[in-house]
Amino acid sequence: MIPAHYKLLNTMNIRREKADHFISVIVKHRRVLFIICAATSLIISLFNDALYLIGGSNAMSKQEEPFVMCDRRTPLNYAIHPRMTERVSYSGDTFVPQWPTQKKLLLLRKDDYLFGHIGNQMNSLLHAYDYARDHQLELGTTFHGWVIGAIQFMGYESNDNKELRNEIRNELGITVIRNSTDLIGYDEVIQLSAKDLYFYKSPGENWEANMNFHIGILRRIFLRYNRALGYAHHGLRAINVCRSFDDLFHRSQSEIKYSVIHSRFMEGRAQFKLNQLAKTSGLTPKGALEMSPKYVRMILKPLGMLSHPIILFSDGQLPHVEEGLLKDPVIGPKLIVMGNKTSLTGPDTALAILSDVYIGNPASVTSGYIARSRFALGYGEEQTYMFRKEHHDKWISVCNAKCIWNPWVMNTNLV
Repeated sequence: MIPAHYKLLNTMNIRREKADHFISVIVKHRRVLFIICAATSLIISLFNDALYLIGGSNAMSKQEEPFVMCDRRTPLNYAIHPRMTERVSYSGDTFVPQWPTQKKLLLLRKDDYLFGHIGNQMNSLLHAYDYARDHQLELGTTFHGWVIGAIQFMGYESNDNKELRNEIRNELGITVIRNSTDLIGYDEVIQLSAKDLYFYKSPGENWEANMNFHIGILRRIFLRYNRALGYAHHGLRAINVCRSFDDLFHRSQSEIKYSVIHSRFMEGRAQFKLNQLAKTSGLTPKGALEMSPKYVRMILKPLGMLSHPIILFSDGQLPHVEEGLLKDPVIGPKLIVMGNKTSLTGPDTALAILSDVYIGNPASVTSGYIARSRFALGYGEEQTYMFRKEHHDKWISVCNAKCIWNPWVMNTNLV
């Protein structure tokens, strides 16, 4: 009989031989096994991303939360992808600032002079995206050009320029060109000015697709709104865009309800532009131009907003607008006049964008920028009034909220 300890030793030797054989097989085929493991890991990762992008909207919607700006809750719900920060979900729809490109670059360099106000500059920037997408070009800018200034008018303050360049590339789809070395690798570099781009129009059938892309860009900028915690590209501390709320409402901005009236004459150009817009939209020019007490009351009364603050922004070129509103027994006691402003600051613009009701003048490109921003943040047609027509002694809205995006209605041949 074989002793028990010999049987145990024999069993251990057999197991050791099997283990050595298994190890030798792994060592012999380690490269193949490594490739299989890497491929499996990649497939699992891609599968998870596909689930997220295609069928995972429910999972993302659970993470969505209201967008709060300057302590004011907007109608917009959003969520940033936890791993791919360039992806943002809005009510289940994912936006990524990407489009098909060739090895060609549309370079937006610093112009000799700053073109117009923020409304002009933002129109030029959004049209730059249209041009790049229409011609399959990458989009680039110099660091101290007008593009970064337009973006940082409302958002993207930073304490690290390298980090800022990466964020603008990943989140807005714009490459910041530092020197000529960064241009190596492009087959062609096309340069257009802000003024050139302002007048650019995509083919007529593209405007709604462009609108959706513009909305994504505007939303992304607002998600990074400035609070004077960092610096702008020119080296000065960024302006806190919530400052006007603190000055006017003393920290109670989350509860306060208010309306904004935006009156513009623009040295007479507003009258001419409104006459042109009347042909494309059906509006009555005197409504947005004169901002009469009756015109304002007919908007605010049904909304229950006549008992809340009413803020007036004006360029001061039509004194009777301010005088008429101040003398009105209903509007006057609630009116806050923000002075004669030919252009609005970032805090002024934020105050208008986040108002409960906005009454604007579509002849003004800044008013148009405010209306588009409100549309992007989810404010509806019953909260933004731009196109109004006088009909049987009443004022009615004409041309839906999308009109402010339609270049064939807005006629971008006019500055």
